[in-house]
Amino acid sequence: MIVRSLTFEDRAGSFRVVIGDRALKHMLHLCAADPERETGGILIGFYSNDFTTAHVVEATSPPRDSKSGPDWFHRGTEGLEAMLRKRWDGEPRTHYIGEWHFHTANIPWPSAQDLKQMRAVAQDAKYNCTEPILVIVCPVGENQWVFRSYVFHSGDLTEELHLVDYSELERADSRGQNSAEPTGRKERPRC
Repeated sequence: MIVRSLTFEDRAGSFRVVIGDRALKHMLHLCAADPERETGGILIGFYSNDFTTAHVVEATSPPRDSKSGPDWFHRGTEGLEAMLRKRWDGEPRTHYIGEWHFHTANIPWPSAQDLKQMRAVAQDAKYNCTEPILVIVCPVGENQWVFRSYVFHSGDLTEELHLVDYSELERADSRGQNSAEPTGRKERPRC
């Protein structure tokens, strides 16, 4: 499948997350490179002028000091501060808006550790992101992936966002066959 974008929306239809082509392709590349180990990184993007849409333009690779196993991932921090400073000073100006990671099993919802980490991000002033986004990718078959998106509001409220649109979700597998069924959820983060 050629992945162009995924759009997730909250139940009220008042907040959207749009994950762009470059970010989607990079996540899928990292997930397919080692399907036996979890991986992940941060989400970088920007908000619309009215703050109703978060645009994810970049999903990073895991920092070099990250650690992972078949069913766990700990994102490191090496190099992230300099990267985020460069994105902030660049044109267009982008910034941290959340996290993404790969679950090797078909479990597209946040684990207890994921929930704890994202709530900590929402409450940590250093992130300057009171409503971070979490995107989880997991396999559902050969060259088939599920995307889910969540927003972590202040406090303990976690909202799953719903996939409302995708454009040209096709990617040729190694045999030239087209496959992939993205699904997803998203909710409202503000950073």
